[in-house]
Amino acid sequence: MELKEYQIRALSEVKIYFNLLAEWREKAEQNPEFEIDFPVKAWEKAGIARSYRSRKNGIGEPLPNFCLKIPTGGGKTFLAVKMIDLVNMVYRKKNTGLVLWIVPTTQIYRQTILSLKDRDHPYRQHLDLASGGRRLSLKKGTDFHRWMLKIISWF
Repeated sequence: MELKEYQIRALSEVKIYFNLLAEWREKAEQNPEFEIDFPVKAWEKAGIARSYRSRKNGIGEPLPNFCLKIPTGGGKTFLAVKMIDLVNMVYRKKNTGLVLWIVPTTQIYRQTILSLKDRDHPYRQHLDLASGGRRLSLKKGTDFHRWMLKIISWF
């Protein structure tokens, strides 16, 4: 799939943010006494005009987050697939991890599942590359706890 100009721009801006996230996360880890909210610092340094909503995980640590606003048919799913690769390579610096993909409608769920089952589909191909060939798709209704034990054993 060929990226459109606005998709290239969006990925470029996200990559800048992920690079800054990695840099500020490292600074926060090196200086835990300062309790640096590294996602906020990265957002500010990226020069993004929109305000940032700081979030915390379940144990009170800063949790990076952002939202892309792209119109219907604009390629959000493809951008999400590409961003998984950016998260792994730029921010996490490894190609393993767990991605929980949540969609708002049954129609989008069905479309996504069909795309991910098809080995020739670009979404599937990009996810296979981003995961180092260790992609596992679980559909809703799957015994998630049983699979989580297997997934955790991979890491």
